[in-house]
Amino acid sequence: MFGKAPRPSETKPPEDGLGSNQIADTALDTVAAILRSVAEFALEQEGTDISTFRANAEAWARHVTLATAPPGAPEDDAGTRKGRREWEAVRRFVRDYCQSSCKRAVTVTADLRQVIWVFIRNISQAFTQDEEIDGRLRAQMSRLETLVESNATDELKREVLDAVRAFKEILKERSERQHRQMEMLGAQVRSLGDDLESARRESETDPLTRVPNRKAFDDYLARSVEMHKAFGQAMSLLIVDVDHFKTVNDCNGHATGDGVLRNVANSLVKVFLRKSDFVARLGGDEFAVILRETSEADARVLAERVLARIRTLRVAGASAEALAVTVSVGLARIEVDDDEKAWFERADHALYLAKQAGRDRVC
Repeated sequence: MFGKAPRPSETKPPEDGLGSNQIADTALDTVAAILRSVAEFALEQEGTDISTFRANAEAWARHVTLATAPPGAPEDDAGTRKGRREWEAVRRFVRDYCQSSCKRAVTVTADLRQVIWVFIRNISQAFTQDEEIDGRLRAQMSRLETLVESNATDELKREVLDAVRAFKEILKERSERQHRQMEMLGAQVRSLGDDLESARRESETDPLTRVPNRKAFDDYLARSVEMHKAFGQAMSLLIVDVDHFKTVNDCNGHATGDGVLRNVANSLVKVFLRKSDFVARLGGDEFAVILRETSEADARVLAERVLARIRTLRVAGASAEALAVTVSVGLARIEVDDDEKAWFERADHALYLAKQAGRDRVC
């Protein structure tokens, strides 16, 4: 009725060809990679700063892969834990993050809607007040029309004088009220504009290094190519990559890696000081610099200055000895027929040559 259980010899091997231990290791690595991706692209949360959240996510990732003590628990020996992992706590950590970031997004959206509603309400109120004034004017004119049709000249004279005084008062009130309303609405529009501009800048800023992100870089690169086609000015593009960055993360943890990226970004910003110099983080350990009105020779001098400055960096790592940092740089000047893709690919190929030649150099 129920059938026989298959003999061991009849059991099919896994279709992917992996043993159970390999599948388990792959699953653990996958969960850890998910935790690190959540940390890398983390949104703002209420009551938790992003750097603390990333450190906790890295600790959970290490707990999953190495069975270390979970965040907040006393350190113990991996052998003592015997591979035990707190899966419920891992699920709760991810769920709490999703809930907190969602709540933060809802709050920001509600605040923006409230600002827009105040703006609309004041405009409606301004028109209502003007209608009240127009009603007073219409009532005054109606009384004048009635008196004009009668023979009461003395009363008509008094009403005309009263009407003139009323018109003057009404016009003065309207002018003062409209002036106050325009000042108030102007302030609200400026505030709303500042909020929207701040939100736009934030959406184009890398949260870790506080330099422009890939989206902002792509926009600036496209505008630079258009400017070159219109005016033919010299331009250069640098792509900067941190040497052996994966080793830094693997041996010292992502918190140290984040420190390296922040220091490299600060060094680039301090070398490229002109308003038209554009420094951006492309993602991972890769940065880019767009230099308008800059020849290849001048760009190379600046790139060498970047190499020298970054060689002096010392970043605290997992060991007592501070980490030294170097970068490789690919340089390409813009050509007459270049579009964004061609220009970027030449600089990227130059970066590849710099790494092939031994790193810590510009090609």
